[in-house]
Amino acid sequence: MSMSSARDRRPPLFALPLSSSQDHSRVDLEGLEAENDRSIAALSERVGALRSITSGIHGEVESQHRLLDKMALSMVGVRLSLRATADKMAKVMTEPHNKRVIYLAGGAVVLLFLFYLWLKR
Repeated sequence: MSMSSARDRRPPLFALPLSSSQDHSRVDLEGLEAENDRSIAALSERVGALRSITSGIHGEVESQHRLLDKMALSMVGVRLSLRATADKMAKVMTEPHNKRVIYLAGGAVVLLFLFYLWLKR
């Protein structure tokens, strides 16, 4: 008689009877399914929270895009008006009489600014 055949005939030390083992595996499956359902419900809540966060982010991005578009349009308008002003100033500066008037006006502005700074002290 060999050792392996003697080992095969021995009953396992911690084995449950067959019917009890089947009940135990059924309880384990039901417990695992219940745990799975709880995990799925928790995951569903997290997905819902992420969905609402991403929806909020999307709304904020859309409003920021609209704001940037409005700012771009206003900057184009400012650029055009500044260019028109610069063109008019170039025309004025080409005439000598107007050039003196511009220098006088600029000097007056500088003097007023210096006077304002002197009064603030």
